[in-house]
Amino acid sequence: MADIALSSAVRSNLLALQNTSGFIDRTQGRLSTGLAVANPSDDAVKFFQAKSLSDRATDLMERKSSIDQGVNALNAALTAVESIEDLVQQIKGVVDSARSADKTQRAAFQKQIGELGEQISKLVNDASYQGLNLLNSTASKLSVRFSEKTDSKLDVNGVDFSLSLFFKNSTGAAALGATKGSALLTHVFSSKLSKYNNSLATILASFNAKADAFVASMDSTISNLRAEAAKMAGNVAILEVRSNFTADYVGVLETGSGQLTLADLNEEGANLLALQTRQQMGIQALSFAGQSEQAVLGLFR
Repeated sequence: MADIALSSAVRSNLLALQNTSGFIDRTQGRLSTGLAVANPSDDAVKFFQAKSLSDRATDLMERKSSIDQGVNALNAALTAVESIEDLVQQIKGVVDSARSADKTQRAAFQKQIGELGEQISKLVNDASYQGLNLLNSTASKLSVRFSEKTDSKLDVNGVDFSLSLFFKNSTGAAALGATKGSALLTHVFSSKLSKYNNSLATILASFNAKADAFVASMDSTISNLRAEAAKMAGNVAILEVRSNFTADYVGVLETGSGQLTLADLNEEGANLLALQTRQQMGIQALSFAGQSEQAVLGLFR
């Protein structure tokens, strides 16, 4: 089938109209997606630069999630430490009460102290977050990575608050050699509290001296608890700073990526209006070019 011959004027106007239609489609695509560079064919350099920034932002957001979980793990341990301190304070109060108690009361106090010790042991073992317990073993470690760099991380070593190592004497050394709560008193008192006849002045004086030593041991334990809590709180502060930094940094990366690919909607809107006007003018121009050919028909009338 033979091709249809078009005059140069008609062909020129038709090509201009086709180009205008293509620009309208591109502009409408930018307005609908908000992207000036949606694929490599639009601008390969900008597309891959933006992709690199977006990929790094995505990777860092994953790191931020790990950082936030690290904060939660440390906060779980800190909450447990605060509760343990409350139990130790209770033990101190029971021993102080035993100074003026009778034999029956001291027997009850002995049992109560043992139970408090057991509760401390159970609380330590329950203080885990996603399977990590930072209070029951020095082998436990929380490792939080901040980026893809190998040295950009924070390691937090666990502590051993097992009952046999938890209570400290006045020198800061472990005061117990057993793991049972009933052993809490044996490192200071030579026998059960109910065995002391506090009606005798000399025995009462001896009992008070031992009670003072025991309370000093509890104070040393509390001091150790607070020291460990201060370390954890310091690490929480570090992680929170890194979490905030990562969030801000991701915002910078995403802004940079957007500057490379996002369309200026105001500009694209103005372009669409201009292109639609040009399209209408092109249609009119094509119509005028066709009219010049129609004039030839007048020769045959």
